[in-house]
Amino acid sequence: MPDKKDKHKRLRPHVPASTHRAAWCWLIMLPGWLLPLDSALAAIPAEWKNTAYAYEAQHKPVREVLEDFAQTFGTQLQVEGLLEGNVNGKIRANTPQSLLDRLGVEHRFQWYMYNNTLYISTLDQQESARLEVSSETIADLKQALTDIGLLDSRFGWGELPEDGVVLVSGPKVYIEQIKRFSSQRRSADEKQSVLSYPLKFASAADRQMEYRNEKITIPGVATMLRGLLEPRSTSTSSAQAQRSITQPAFITPVVPRLSNPLLGQMLGSTATTGLNGSTDTGMSITPRAPVSPARIRVEADLRNNAILIYDVPERQAMYRELITQLDVARKLVEIDAIILDIERTQLREFGVRWGFQNSRFSGAANMISGNAQLTIENRGRFDAEIRALEAKGLATMVSNPSVLTLENQPAVIDFNRTQYLTRGRQNATILPITVGTSFQVVPRVITSRGGHQIQLLVDIEDGNFEEANPTPGSFDVRRGKVSTQAIMAEKRSLVVGGFHVTESTDKHSKVPLLGDIPLLGKALFSSTERQNNRRERLFILTPRVIGDQADPSRYLPQADQVELQAALTPLARRSDPHQPVIKRSDIISTLAHLVTGQVPKAFKVAPMPLGLNTLCSTRSLLALNTERSQWYAGPQYNVAVVVLRNQFNRNVRIDEKECSTSQTLAVSVWPRAWLKPGEEAEVFIAMRPVVKDEHISVPRPSLITPTQKAKP
Repeated sequence: MPDKKDKHKRLRPHVPASTHRAAWCWLIMLPGWLLPLDSALAAIPAEWKNTAYAYEAQHKPVREVLEDFAQTFGTQLQVEGLLEGNVNGKIRANTPQSLLDRLGVEHRFQWYMYNNTLYISTLDQQESARLEVSSETIADLKQALTDIGLLDSRFGWGELPEDGVVLVSGPKVYIEQIKRFSSQRRSADEKQSVLSYPLKFASAADRQMEYRNEKITIPGVATMLRGLLEPRSTSTSSAQAQRSITQPAFITPVVPRLSNPLLGQMLGSTATTGLNGSTDTGMSITPRAPVSPARIRVEADLRNNAILIYDVPERQAMYRELITQLDVARKLVEIDAIILDIERTQLREFGVRWGFQNSRFSGAANMISGNAQLTIENRGRFDAEIRALEAKGLATMVSNPSVLTLENQPAVIDFNRTQYLTRGRQNATILPITVGTSFQVVPRVITSRGGHQIQLLVDIEDGNFEEANPTPGSFDVRRGKVSTQAIMAEKRSLVVGGFHVTESTDKHSKVPLLGDIPLLGKALFSSTERQNNRRERLFILTPRVIGDQADPSRYLPQADQVELQAALTPLARRSDPHQPVIKRSDIISTLAHLVTGQVPKAFKVAPMPLGLNTLCSTRSLLALNTERSQWYAGPQYNVAVVVLRNQFNRNVRIDEKECSTSQTLAVSVWPRAWLKPGEEAEVFIAMRPVVKDEHISVPRPSLITPTQKAKP
């Protein structure tokens, strides 16, 4: 029997000497790359592809051969199943994987490498599995498994994208590893679906405004949410943050950072990376059901003014809370504007008189400096002063527009004139040039101590075309711009000046009759004087808070609000949610039967329980017959019938308000509402049952009148 030392020899190539030396040279270098590695290795190490391998054994169990193989290459060995058989003789292979393939065929096992571990699995450990994952993540899952070196092309992989199913076959331990790395498909209530959120006050879609051939976009709620969910690059965010001439910065949408909490929750991670590369770990979010922002879709429903979000229902509460914070009633602000041209000499006297004598202007001494901001406290007196100057021809009110807007929303008023400049001869280009008077105002209401202060962000542009133009085919344009902001009390005015206007007028004067003589009259008896008036253009802006979106009745003056509230109160009582629902059609049918002289089966004739004066409060024109009345009691409501007579000498109309109380449901008149003098009509009053107050049980005697039973 040969010596045990010669039983087997590893890595002994049976090839020429050069190959033998190369193999042993590779063994010398082997300890350098067999150092422990923490990261996942590829399915087959790259060094195996250029290394020959030989093994010699005499009736050695295949498991021990595999252990020697793993020890030689510094890998761990994990065997699943019972390996049978022995290895006898010399085995040669060009690569280590070829040797494993040969042994696998002879001894009926499968193998694969993952994370520096050689997995051996017998054929009885082979199985197939159906993995349910999200349909959108199948491709990402396959790529991720390939990148970490787990997915092996020798084993089965099938995809059913429409069903969100992956079919996998291979060793049992291989299937279990894929299951651990693949996210399980969500249950029925966790799948992505369309969530709808109707809005009351905010706008779901964007608002487009035309201004000087440019479009100003005011983002809606859908755009805001889309901006939170969609990642943006640094260049995109910086470009949108710049302020443009046609779109002021205060209406430019704010570009959110990538590290916002909402995006972090969308990604299902505990930390997100900001635009500057920093990591935001301010939120602790469990990574359950992570969904890429590309999978979340946000759209605006214009017909219903609603937000549609395609996402998992588990985030519905988060979306609802965010949208509730955005969909709030905002205050309505009316901005009254006066564009006034006033002579500069009068403007000085005007400013000095108001600024120093009456202390009505703050900063009146700077009124001629070209960029003045004044606050008027006594608006009525100021208007009277303007009308007096206008009557003397010293001032002209160019325009007095008024606009209503929401707070934090721009209001644009534009009076412009457009001329077209032609460039070129053969290929002519028409260039529109627009000038005129325009201003954009964004009001912001500041509530403090029960009162309102209003901050105005104002951009004003004023310009016109110069009349004297020495170059034919072209024209000169004069423009002036002011951009400012101010905070003032409600119903006070902001005056912005600094725009100069020059007017040239020719004043003709002549002697009556003599000035009409041809030639001589014009030369001797008439004269022409040119007057150049330099005026200052003032913009007087007066904001006023008139209510909010939740209560439109605040549009009305205070006196009208009281009358409106009195009219709405009975209607609110009729639609009391605690009262039983009574169909309108049932009341119409009941009254129609009573008019024709028929009593419905559900109603019974009963004595009148109420005083007739409590049913109808008539005017002196109509008389209520207290001797004739009827009462029909029903299961849900009652019907009273009374008679009204016209005691006036002209036609009188019966108004339903005269027979309407808090319990009244409907009022009908037969045969007609217009009564001739002395004519009578029946009035049918449908009423809810009179509910007796349970808190009143003992009558209270009066202290000034004898005790008696009060009639209802």
